[in-house]
Formats: sequence, C-alpha cells, structure tokens
Amino acid sequence: MERKRIELNFPSQMWYVPPALAFIKELSQQLGFSKKRIEDIQLTIDEICSNAIEHGSETAASGIDLIIILDVNQLDILVRDRGTKQKKYLTAERLDEIHRERVSGQEGGHGIYIAKNLSDQLEIQPNSLGGTDVRVVFRLSTNLPPCG
Repeated sequence: MERKRIELNFPSQMWYVPPALAFIKELSQQLGFSKKRIEDIQLTIDEICSNAIEHGSETAASGIDLIIILDVNQLDILVRDRGTKQKKYLTAERLDEIHRERVSGQEGGHGIYIAKNLSDQLEIQPNSLGGTDVRVVFRLSTNLPPCG
C-alpha cells in the first residue's frame, strides 16, 4: 500500500468526535492493528480532540482538522485547531509542566499524558492558523494478530 492522506474537518463540538473515531477505528482495523491497540488509538484521538475543542477553539465554527496518513507500517494522525484568545494553551514547552501538575483525582489534565503514553510518538507545535497541531503516530507491530 502506498501512503494515503485523508483529511477530515468538523465543527468544534464533541458531538462530531464519535463518528470521526468510528472512521479511525475502521482504518485501524484495515491496517491490521490489534483490538487493544485500536482502543488505544481511539482513546488518544478522543483526548486530543477534546483538548482542541475545549482549549483550542473559539466557537463551534472554528473547526477541527484531522489529517490522517496511512502507511503499511503506521497510522499518523494530526489534530489541528485554529486557536483562541487563550493562546498557546498547549505547547511542547508546557508538556513537562502539564505532566508535573497532573493530579490523579483531578478531572482535567490527563489528555496529553494519555496521548504521550499510548502513542509511539507525540509532537506538539503551533500552527499558522494561530492554533496548535498535535501529531501522534501509532506503529503497526507485525507480531500482533489483526483485529477480528
């Protein structure tokens, strides 16, 4: 399979996240990820999208972009928001601070921690739209049985 790029855009509302996760699940199954790994992928993207909607979107019309790169060996997903008045809510520089201040009983603050621990690679950077790009990569392990 050659690399394929898929772009999805949806309004910055949680209501739109489950259909996007269902689409990612289907792609992950087609690539051969295990059931457990697909759950990790979905949880990670759910957390990143939730952050983008809550912290990175001025209004529902702001929108969230998902840029998915499919490869025979990995799934690469970029979640892009367009920013808010609360600039730079999430930056690579703040990643350590986010981890240090995360409290187990606290409701928020776990999304990026989860994403970092469940993905094979995590990158956070500002984008040209004034928002944040969060990219995660999930590598396909050839020794795991495909989801079935």
